[in-house]
Amino acid sequence: MVADWVSFNVIDTERQDWARGWAKLKAFTEREGHARVPYEHKEGAFPLGTWVAEHGKLTADKLQAPAALGLEWAA
Repeated sequence: MVADWVSFNVIDTERQDWARGWAKLKAFTEREGHARVPYEHKEGAFPLGTWVAEHGKLTADKLQAPAALGLEWAA
C-alpha cells in the first residue's frame, strides 16, 4: 500500500513537474528563439530557469525532447 502511494504521489508529481516545465520551456523557446534560460527567469510563477538547471542530468528519453528545441545541457 505504501509503495502504491509513493508511486502515485511522488512519481506522478514528478511527471507533472516535467510536463509543466517542458511546456514552459517550449513556450519560452518559441518566443525567444533559443532555450538559454537565465537561472532567475520565471514564466509566470513557474521558476523555469531553476527547472532547467535542476534537470541537467536526465535519462536519455527526457533528453531527446529538449534537444529538439536546441537546448544543450551543461556537463
